[in-house]
Amino acid sequence: MSNDSSGNPHELSSGGSRYHQVYPKLDESQLAILERYGERRKLKAGDIFYSEGDRHISMFVILSGTIEATRASVLGPHVLGRFGAGTFTGEVGTLDGRAAAATTRAVSNCEVIVIDEESLRALVITEAELSETIMRAYILRRVAFIQGEHAGLIVIGSTASAPTLRLRHFLSRNGQPAAYFDVVEHAETKELLMRYGATAADIPVVVTLQGTVLRQPSNRAVADAIGLSPDRLNGLRFDLVVVGAGPAGLAAAVYAASEGLKVAVLDAKAPGGQAGTSSKIENYFGFPTGISGQALAGRGLSQCRKFGAEVGVPIEALKLDCADAQSFHIGLDHDEGVYARAVVIATGARYRKPALPRLEHFEGRGIYYSATFMEGAFCNNEELIVVGGGNSAGQAAVFLARFARHVHVAIRGDGLSASMSDYLIRRISATANITLHTRTQIVELCGESKLEAIRWDRQGQIELKPIQHVFLFLGAQPNTRWLGDCVALDKDGFVLTGADTSDKWEADRPPHDLETSRPGVFSAGDVRSGSVKRVAAAVGEGAAAIQAVHQFLARSE
Repeated sequence: MSNDSSGNPHELSSGGSRYHQVYPKLDESQLAILERYGERRKLKAGDIFYSEGDRHISMFVILSGTIEATRASVLGPHVLGRFGAGTFTGEVGTLDGRAAAATTRAVSNCEVIVIDEESLRALVITEAELSETIMRAYILRRVAFIQGEHAGLIVIGSTASAPTLRLRHFLSRNGQPAAYFDVVEHAETKELLMRYGATAADIPVVVTLQGTVLRQPSNRAVADAIGLSPDRLNGLRFDLVVVGAGPAGLAAAVYAASEGLKVAVLDAKAPGGQAGTSSKIENYFGFPTGISGQALAGRGLSQCRKFGAEVGVPIEALKLDCADAQSFHIGLDHDEGVYARAVVIATGARYRKPALPRLEHFEGRGIYYSATFMEGAFCNNEELIVVGGGNSAGQAAVFLARFARHVHVAIRGDGLSASMSDYLIRRISATANITLHTRTQIVELCGESKLEAIRWDRQGQIELKPIQHVFLFLGAQPNTRWLGDCVALDKDGFVLTGADTSDKWEADRPPHDLETSRPGVFSAGDVRSGSVKRVAAAVGEGAAAIQAVHQFLARSE
């Protein structure tokens, strides 16, 4: 059995050296502030404040007595800790009504301050100093839950199953720990399948902490079952809907929500977009030692929640209807739809797939489009190949070299200097188990149920290599199919903005720099034609788009 999260599982769950930040004890003046946002209530020993999985829970501030927090797991209930006067309940998901990560009950008679969800959001926005203490604790508690060994969710699957990899990725990217059992590697898996009335043909199988069994579920089905997805959005109206929760989308949502707009940001997979899969981003301003893409996305997500933006994951936008100039309609999966006075398109780009026979057959079975700890574990002490010459490929090669026996980097050109940052080129050159192959490309994938070998054309020579793991980071294709003919695109399918829309623009004013050919619809980040494919540029565009959104909304009132 393995846990899908990495890192030290005990440091934060027990508090470690940061215990005072994870579980701060508030003083009398802080408690007096909190009481202005809630009401006092008395509870008896044994009373349940809320149960793991409950949505829309309140924050409880303990004035007297002792409480206990527990989590379910495959090994039975696990006590996270007991806490007394001056402490408070909740974690970052509490801010936007997501499922509780633990069950909390009164050990003794207690007096508490109860602060409901809406009042809690008002508190963290209004009380700056106290908000810092609460938000830090909430974020660190979520980190502890992700890294902990005691996960209530069970995933049964196989490393040779693409749907299993898709589901494990989804849970990991969204900070949902899961105990993973492999039908081949773990002897106890057969007994587990029998216990839950499933077979190996049903994988992936997910068992929730309530005992619900999901067979071959979609990401949305799992999200609904564990309380990750939002309440039903159908028919809701927003000032701004941001489609795509990558760096550009999250930045746009944070700035818009912090300035008082009613905002929803939607993403089909997870916060962070393509950047969220990066093991470490080292050239992002303000992080001299680097930061992982998932950590950066997590901070942006916490800011969205703090300012009250609705973050809808996994929610896929299927169509943008521009017929009504006063209210845009975004058609969503599961027969839902929302309305917006303005829209920011931040759906980013996906890696291009090479024209290789049986490519899709091997996806998740030897072909990968991201390099995380999960894929690293698949490749432990084995040979692998990274295809691509951009920064994402360079970051992946350096990261995977920590696990693999040898990493081959294949590019079609004569060198990396035109497409990769210098610090990554130097690191690749200095890493003993990385070899760069120029004028090289894969021409055939070999194997049956999973990838067993490749044939590559290396400077004109066709060779067979027993490589079972291929990581593809090739170019970028924009995620714009869902836009239909609502906005103008360039020849490669990227969204045109600003002056580039002049021959399509019909309003009696010039378009804003990040405005598309449709007034009120804006675009930011990698999906925009001519954008700089860097995280910092995407964040800047997301923030800049909001100034133009405000100007558009002011004119339309």
